[in-house]
Amino acid sequence: MQSDDLVHLGAAELARLIRSSQADPLEVVDAHIRVIERLNPTINALVTATFDQARDETRRLRERLTVSMVDLPPLFGVPVTIKDSLPVAGVRFTAGSTFHRDNVATRDAEAVRRLKAAGAIVLGKTNCSDMSGSAETSNLIFGLTRNPWSLDHSAGGSSGGEAALIACGGSPLGLGADLGGSIRIPAAFCGVVGLKPTGGRIPTDGHIPQVGAAISHWGTVGPIARRVEDVAIALSVLSDTPVTDYRSIDLMGRRLVIPRYMSSLPVSPEVADAVENAATALRTVGMVEERVTLPMMKVALESTIILCQEWLPEFRATLGGGQAIGLWAELMAHLRGKPRVSSAVMMPVAIGCLLRPLFRFLGHGHLQTMEQLRDSILQSMGPGAVLLWPVFPTTAPRHGFAWKPNKGPNYTLVFNCLGFPAIAVPVGLSNNGLPLSVQIIGQPNEDETVLAVAATLEKAFGGWKPPGSLKDCEFPAPGLICQGRGVH
Repeated sequence: MQSDDLVHLGAAELARLIRSSQADPLEVVDAHIRVIERLNPTINALVTATFDQARDETRRLRERLTVSMVDLPPLFGVPVTIKDSLPVAGVRFTAGSTFHRDNVATRDAEAVRRLKAAGAIVLGKTNCSDMSGSAETSNLIFGLTRNPWSLDHSAGGSSGGEAALIACGGSPLGLGADLGGSIRIPAAFCGVVGLKPTGGRIPTDGHIPQVGAAISHWGTVGPIARRVEDVAIALSVLSDTPVTDYRSIDLMGRRLVIPRYMSSLPVSPEVADAVENAATALRTVGMVEERVTLPMMKVALESTIILCQEWLPEFRATLGGGQAIGLWAELMAHLRGKPRVSSAVMMPVAIGCLLRPLFRFLGHGHLQTMEQLRDSILQSMGPGAVLLWPVFPTTAPRHGFAWKPNKGPNYTLVFNCLGFPAIAVPVGLSNNGLPLSVQIIGQPNEDETVLAVAATLEKAFGGWKPPGSLKDCEFPAPGLICQGRGVH
């Protein structure tokens, strides 16, 4: 099989081909490495390469193919990439922070360990914002990640490196992390599939930063891929609880609930049309549509306040390398041209710090209130229902959008604090050639139902498409990607 064909296949299909001896795992790994070496200097998605280790591990795995084809693990020989907020043993681990620029991980995150145990081959680490603190993927170590559909537009964040690399064929499957939309927003901007699982279903062990105990289920680790079946196989490997086959789930007669949009974040006409088109496709397979008013604005407000109270102090300390980042000191460092934190992260942190006393005075931000809102929404949905909503108010904005209040992540954040599983799935292209995506949200521990609905939309709209903007570009020679412990 030609290498160009290999890099357009998904993780599940590659695993099937390798298992049936129709594809050589070393050829699969080499094909993806060639794509990375060609395209990464332009999009800046992979920041630490482990190509030599990947080839060595693949050769060891390949020996098993000549001995026995029985009981091979589900991702045997499949290349994967890992967001730089998760550790991979022996590999540089910065979490996008200047305070950690020379760190090397001593162990694998549990989610990484499970991928490796399933036979996956790690190609390297992908870019993220400083401590995953922004919806724009940029930091002071590695710089800005660009969207392969349009280099002037954002790849989203904070898992933007993963989504951008997967979109252009550099990796068939990757691990991201999501506290407020950091998997789904990049997936939507780059035209791939990204799952935020039910809170607590996939271990977040090793992730930097960790989320405080009071809201620990808000932060999740989850898969990004080009196809729904690839996300499903990743969930089966990563989940703490048994996974059922999403293909066995019958959608006939199931409620499809479409909440009203947030007035504070108006949805663009093209995104609204994408939701309507998705609803039409789901009605065609027998889902029963219902338009409702849910207290999403209140959930968004309360969750933002709780983040400022429960997460921001710990985040500031982690962001500052163990000591809370001083806002005025950092502002002066920016003015002197010697910042330690990127402006994409510093701006929302500063705004959150300024708002904390006001929130405390007004008496908002109680976790009990969030539980009440969660119960109310579940009751309104009814048993087995799913929600259909935008991922973001617009298609991918131009770079530098993350600090703007009308470009916030509230359409995704609300489901982190509610603990609901949610997936971003592509549903075509906008008039200016950028990916359109919708968000499918399920009830807790019904991730498989979310996958079933996403698979229906994938079939109706054709799913992932290769980014057109990269086809005819002239690319520079392969740039500097650090190998393992090396410095970028």
